[in-house]
Amino acid sequence: MSNTNVSPIRRALSQPAFIVVSAILLVAAVTLNAATEALRLHFKKEPVAQRRDFHELPALMGTWLQISQDEKLDKEIQDVLATDKYVYRDYIDVPSRGADLLEYVWRQDHPTSASKDNTLDTSADADSDDPAVGALRSKFEAADLVRQVAMIQNALAGKSLEECKKIIYALQLQHANGVVNMGLTYYTGLVDTVAHIPDRCYIADGYEPSAYDIPTWDVTPAGSPSPQLVQVRFISFEDQTGRNYQPKCVAYFFHVDGAYESDPLAVRQCLQSLTQRYGYYAKMELMTIGDDRQIAADSMRSFIIAVKPQFEACLPDWQQVIHSHP
Repeated sequence: MSNTNVSPIRRALSQPAFIVVSAILLVAAVTLNAATEALRLHFKKEPVAQRRDFHELPALMGTWLQISQDEKLDKEIQDVLATDKYVYRDYIDVPSRGADLLEYVWRQDHPTSASKDNTLDTSADADSDDPAVGALRSKFEAADLVRQVAMIQNALAGKSLEECKKIIYALQLQHANGVVNMGLTYYTGLVDTVAHIPDRCYIADGYEPSAYDIPTWDVTPAGSPSPQLVQVRFISFEDQTGRNYQPKCVAYFFHVDGAYESDPLAVRQCLQSLTQRYGYYAKMELMTIGDDRQIAADSMRSFIIAVKPQFEACLPDWQQVIHSHP
């Protein structure tokens, strides 16, 4: 029979070299599978659920009160974010900024020729020109935290999402302290590049880093017997578009497989561990408006102390995960 009538498969099977190579590949595949099973290696991570959704975070944490309203992101933005487990909120420190908020809302509701632009002015001259404002601030400052929160929530009742955003922005422009924007995101079952970090996103929006540090912040609550430290990426951004965008300070860090981490590359390396069956990471990103880094850092550290226990309660109990699912 002519060789031209023999099928390619039969022709290959008649070649000793082909048979040897095939046998080697077969043995390698069997050996790899056996080794993977014996060593319990995991090339693909299985997802692990949050214990609690971020939207269940309380409106009041410590002395920090949520002012914004939770909203669902547009599909395009959520696609870039690469997760549907997120929350973005604005918080104020009630003792230090609550009176400013009440004044701003009052001036919005009671426009006069002296405050027709509805700007926020808490100077002594402003109070003396408007006794109602001075009385409002005095009443607030004399109240305890519970009553202060109630006064703020009553003032915000019925306000729209856009009105709340306007209030937050006015407070930020007046003083950088005591107002923090918080973004929390959660990812699981992934081993690829860490998504959506400020280093890339703010630059894409027309900002340029003017200062970049990796400090370790002391976020130990008052009365805690042991120190609690968190390393963060702390960046100042300035507008490069010429559109007079306000300068911003941003800090972010991660919680990955039960531990805190500030380096996105280290997060990826942790998720690529072949000995772990499961994998997750969460990112906390904080932002303040203004270029005073010390004021921003002080506000952010105070906020982290308040939110950290609630943040961790939303994350998986990693020890339970690894012991329950070997």
